[in-house]
Amino acid sequence: MKYSIYSLPVFSAIIAFAIICSACNKDDVIELSVGMPEIILDCDNNTYSVKSGNTLTITPSFKNCENAEISWVMDGNIVCSGTQWTHTWMLPEGSYFVTVTAKNAVGSSSADIRINVVRLTPPDIYIPVPVSGFSTITGQPLSITPTIYHSDLDGFDISWFVNDSLVGKLPAYTFCESSPGTYNIRIEAENIDGTAQKTFCISVYDSMPLHIEFPTPSYCFDATTRYTFPNRPVLIRPIINTAAPVDYSWQINGTDANCSDPILRFMPAAPGEYTITLCASTADAYASADVTVVCVDASEDSRMRIPSASSSLFSNKTFDYTPAPGQFIGESLLGDKSAAMISSPEEACTWAQNRLDNHKYVSLGAFGGYIVVGFDHSIPASNLTYDFLIQGNPSDTGNEPGIVWVMQDVNGNGLPDDEWYQLKGSEYDNPSTSHFFSVTYFRPAPFNHVEWLDSNGSWGKISYLPQYHNQESYYPAWINADAYTLYGSLIRSANSFDSNTGFWNNKPYPWGYADNSGNDALSGDFLGYNGFKISNAIDISGAPVKLAYIDFIKVQTAVMAESGALGEISTEVLSFCQYSEQ
Repeated sequence: MKYSIYSLPVFSAIIAFAIICSACNKDDVIELSVGMPEIILDCDNNTYSVKSGNTLTITPSFKNCENAEISWVMDGNIVCSGTQWTHTWMLPEGSYFVTVTAKNAVGSSSADIRINVVRLTPPDIYIPVPVSGFSTITGQPLSITPTIYHSDLDGFDISWFVNDSLVGKLPAYTFCESSPGTYNIRIEAENIDGTAQKTFCISVYDSMPLHIEFPTPSYCFDATTRYTFPNRPVLIRPIINTAAPVDYSWQINGTDANCSDPILRFMPAAPGEYTITLCASTADAYASADVTVVCVDASEDSRMRIPSASSSLFSNKTFDYTPAPGQFIGESLLGDKSAAMISSPEEACTWAQNRLDNHKYVSLGAFGGYIVVGFDHSIPASNLTYDFLIQGNPSDTGNEPGIVWVMQDVNGNGLPDDEWYQLKGSEYDNPSTSHFFSVTYFRPAPFNHVEWLDSNGSWGKISYLPQYHNQESYYPAWINADAYTLYGSLIRSANSFDSNTGFWNNKPYPWGYADNSGNDALSGDFLGYNGFKISNAIDISGAPVKLAYIDFIKVQTAVMAESGALGEISTEVLSFCQYSEQ
């Protein structure tokens, strides 16, 4: 048999194909070779999100995996062996990682998956309810429009109830009743993630009554009894819930005090207990209230606590730490218990004192936020340059002034529940200063601004800055009330924005304030400290008060202002100490 030379390549190819088929043939079935497994996920960046408590199913596309072994591994454990994984995520919020692997005769491939478990977002109802609740008169409409967060989710619904009766289904409700009484209001809202409700009361009157309050020493010390030494005046100023003109009439132990001023100046000559009665009236309302003044049977010198050999120059106890909301309130601080975990005023005081003991800053938040400290002895008024020092963290462009108040332990009970006297500073006589100012702060929804209402009727907010301080709330966690009011003196803000540099400048005040680089700021080893004299003490009328010594010091944020991305101006204190020139 003869072959053409041109036929040899064709014959060789036929032989080679036969050999390949023979190698792959098993029981007359031709098996084609299989490629490497491939896993294709249907998400961006291999990341899925699921809400806490919800179920997530992940179904990747697999190639070359007909007979492959598939495994899903989380935290070193195999959680699934199929091509689809379904899991209900009951774990805490956070990121979790799962690896899915496909293995066949050729090899294996893996894909790393990130699961972000995020919190449920049920409705969150926010409405700033006054501390004493809403009040109105018969027949007068009262419009209520709450802010409801997450109302854009599926299944949102809202219901309004008055005394458990359904009265509305719209986002806003107008309340109007013809009969006086107290009405219980309930708002219920729901969406696909859950439900929420908010309750409050509305008091309805035929005519709006007057309500008289006498200020307490602080938010935590709510006794209204006033204490003084013989022949030392007590100035009594009420808080009345009206903007209408008020007529005042004062009595002392039932006898007319011949005073029609808003402030009564009472100076008992002899020890004893005195009942002060205020009768207040407007064109259509009248109210009266009593406050007790105790003139102690002791001299000023007899109450002074003399230092011992073991006494410290530094304060040793925080009696009250009630900051206003602010960006440093409730955040986690390195090496300390998170302020967000504090659940009581007592814990807040312990936390603050621990920081002061270590010269770490304690923020007082926005206007009115304060701290009250005491010493293991009385601090005398001296002939030295200063009587005591307060350490802050000011700079040339970062001043956050705090007004300083002092108190003697007149009643001798070891607590700061006596008379506060302000130390006069450079801005006291400035016409822009408000000496009887208050701000009410309202608890916000998580991760939101804190709204406030001041005594002039102006609304504002403490801006939430998640790019810098992302704790759940700037509202103090240990204040259980949904609103609280802080009282004090407000001085003008001195902050400004420099468009040339792009920076804010919180300018200093001349003198008299903590956390302020004024001319009473010390240098050298005492950099950051301001010096104070007890002789600058004044009463609420601005008259000087001569004090031989003090037992307690209060510092209170003096301004209400924000400096852009720097947030609210908030006084910081790091320590309190008696001044010594040794």
